Amino acid sequence: MNKLLEVYSKGLYDSLRNESITSVVEHFQHISNDASVGELTDLFKNKTVQKEEKLKAAIALVDGDSDLEAFMKTLGNNGRLDLLPAIFSFFVDYASRRQNNVPVKVTVNEEPNEEIKNKVSLFVTQKMGHKTPIKYEINKAMLGGVVLKYKDNEIDLSVDNKLDGLNSVLTN
Repeated sequence: MNKLLEVYSKGLYDSLRNESITSVVEHFQHISNDASVGELTDLFKNKTVQKEEKLKAAIALVDGDSDLEAFMKTLGNNGRLDLLPAIFSFFVDYASRRQNNVPVKVTVNEEPNEEIKNKVSLFVTQKMGHKTPIKYEINKAMLGGVVLKYKDNEIDLSVDNKLDGLNSVLTN
């Protein structure tokens, strides 16, 4: 499936004007980080919802951007609207790689509140620059805390990591 996501992401990226790419990445990142992305996945995979209704919902997500509307119509014509939530996330990474602007991956155990997002954003801005995108991932298996990954660097402030460290000290 990644190959298919890459094909659509590449097609969209190549069709956009350079000045539009940043706003599309930000828009898709906002959608990907929204807690309701699961509802989108359910809507687009639901076989009882008509194709026209799915297309209307997809077009509503792009706020009247004619380039993105054309992309949504292409997905609809190809019967691939079910890929849309995955494409949002994949495109953010794809465009960042093409622009050599790798996102910071932030892993938490639940949807972060605005205070956490602001703290992470401030940290990323201070350490890596204000244009560095941030991608949140939820890992329910994590007890708590946060893990930040950027290129080959990792800052692990998770409860799991602290417990592993404590366990290693106690057993040695």
